[in-house]
Amino acid sequence: MVPEGGEPRVGSDPLDLREHDREVLEFLSQDPSSQVAFQGLRRRLGIHPEQLSRALHRLADDALVERTDVGYRVTPRALQVLSPGSQRSEEPGVTILQTYLPANLDLRGLVQALRGSWIGPLRWYGLSELADGMRLAWALEDDTIRLETFIRPGQLVVTANVAGPSHLDDATRLGHLLFQHIAREASREPHAGISG
Repeated sequence: MVPEGGEPRVGSDPLDLREHDREVLEFLSQDPSSQVAFQGLRRRLGIHPEQLSRALHRLADDALVERTDVGYRVTPRALQVLSPGSQRSEEPGVTILQTYLPANLDLRGLVQALRGSWIGPLRWYGLSELADGMRLAWALEDDTIRLETFIRPGQLVVTANVAGPSHLDDATRLGHLLFQHIAREASREPHAGISG
């Protein structure tokens, strides 16, 4: 229902939200700069696709979540609705590898080429634009391993978030697979910026 002012009515109490709505909103608000793909949300939150779709539509109708060409992200308005205690951030991952990137590499072009891609068993998860670079993420279907790459001028870092220590070796192997894919993509002509 839209009041006379034209703004959708949203209660200031997050308890006014339905269970899945709150779950999605709290998860996306952990990193307000992130844009998470639908399948990434589904795997991470374990919500049935139809229920997740309805929750995202309700949140979008209330201007709390917006859909981008990459995925879904929380709006500034949503951060005003949520209580500060619900906005907890995740633990940092374990660094798998870190390397130098050529200074003249077209980072935006590289990210554009990588986003949405599936690499071996890794499924696209989402991305975050930060002040000094971009963070891209992939995860296994069962979400036991999530790999994040932080790309900024001159640097690439791959970190792993794992469900337990027993997954670290697999995460390392997948991190190197991801790195190989990124390295191949970075050496392609439009991104390489290398003159002959």
